[in-house]
Order: sequence, then structure tokens, then C-alpha cells
Amino acid sequence: MPRFSINVSMMLHEFAFLDRFQAAADLGFAGVDIQFPYDFPADALAKAARRAGVEIVLINVPAGDLTSGGDGLACVPGREKAFARAVEEAADYAFVLGVKRVNVLSGRVSEGVARDAAFATLVGNLQLAADRFAPLGVTVMAEPCNGRDVPRYLVQRTADAIDAIDAASRRNLAVQFDFYHRQIVEGDLIGGFRAALPRIAHVQFADTPGRHEPGTGEINHRSLFAAIDASGYSGWVGAEYRPTGTTAASLTWRDNL
Repeated sequence: MPRFSINVSMMLHEFAFLDRFQAAADLGFAGVDIQFPYDFPADALAKAARRAGVEIVLINVPAGDLTSGGDGLACVPGREKAFARAVEEAADYAFVLGVKRVNVLSGRVSEGVARDAAFATLVGNLQLAADRFAPLGVTVMAEPCNGRDVPRYLVQRTADAIDAIDAASRRNLAVQFDFYHRQIVEGDLIGGFRAALPRIAHVQFADTPGRHEPGTGEINHRSLFAAIDASGYSGWVGAEYRPTGTTAASLTWRDNL
């Protein structure tokens, strides 16, 4: 069975945020993902995780206005200083939380900006992030996200992420591989995972459509998990979906493996 983590930003909404770490442990998860932890003091998050006995697996670098419908930071020319400040904030949190994987969301290609210019901006920002996190032993990831949920998103295909980290040319850069986004943009989930495996530092999943738990849509997650086991991948596999009911009730996919 893969080593599953649970995203406490998208899941466990039945609990106050700082209580979700213990709730995750009570459900049998040893690792948690956090999208953006910055509304809470890092010390409070670290204490909650230690008390629950769970590892904080990853966080995202702050993405500016991306989550409110804007273009974000990482691929937007002219926002390099804001991205550098975001990296510093993420580095402070990663140090306190003991996080070893940090995700950079590329953002959207701004209106009137050429894709090549956006890509070059992303590459420079990935270099900055990788250099800042290297002394902390942290891997910086680029994640493909689908353009249906995030129109004009720069990095939509697995190859886009690999091209970006190759161009940035830092040893601590990798891909965050999300089966949900991959299914919408490219399909070929198992083949794509196997092909990208040497570059992958973290895996996430949800069913499509709807981004709900496995069994609510079209993806055969049992086959995916078997392929992950067979591949030798030993990293975390993050449940990152919106439960249709309570989080506990949504876990039949795991309990039936």
C-alpha cells in the first residue's frame, strides 16, 4: 500500500484547523499536506503536528492573488520581488515545520504577456527558490495544474513542469504529480506516472470530475495505487480532494485496498 498523507487544507473541515492534525492521526495518517499554512503561526502548527505525531509533508510557497482569481507570482514578469518575499516566508515556515518538500505554483500567463516571457520568469524564480531552500535540505517542486480549473495556467502538462525544472537546472528541483490534474489535461495516468517517476518528489490524487474521493468519478484508483506500489516509489501519496460527506466516511477507497 502506498504511504498516504492527507491534505488538511482541503479535507477534515469538520474540525478547527489546528485540530485537523490529531484528526488525521486518528484516521491513520502519519503525514499531512498543507496548501498555505500562513494564516497560523508556524510554532502553533509545529506544536499541533508534534502532539499528533504526524509529519508535515509539504507546503506551497505563497502564490499571491492566484487563489482569488489573479495571475499569481511565479511566472508573472514584474512580480519577482514579491515572489522572493514569498520564498522567504515559506523558508521560515519550512524551517520551523521541518518540511522537506515545497511546491511552487507557476500562476497564469498574464494577458498581453508572451508565454516564452512567462516561462523565462518562472525559470528564474525556480532557480531563486531552489537556491534558497537547498541549505535547508528542501526539494522545490513545480506542479502541473489543469487549465479548466485554472484558466491560462502556465504549467499544465507534465512535460511543461519537466521543461521548467530542466531549464532552471538545480539538483533540488522536482515535479509534484497530481493524478487529478493529469487526467483532465492528458490522461494516460499510469504511463505518465511511470515516465516521469525519476523526476517526481510527491504524488497527489482525487477523482474526476468533481475533485472528490476515489469512487465518485472515472479514475480507477485501485489500479493507480497498484502501479505506484509496483514502481518502487517510496514517497508520500497525498489525498487532496473535497469529500462528498465527512472525511472519515470518504475513506472507503483506502479501507477497501
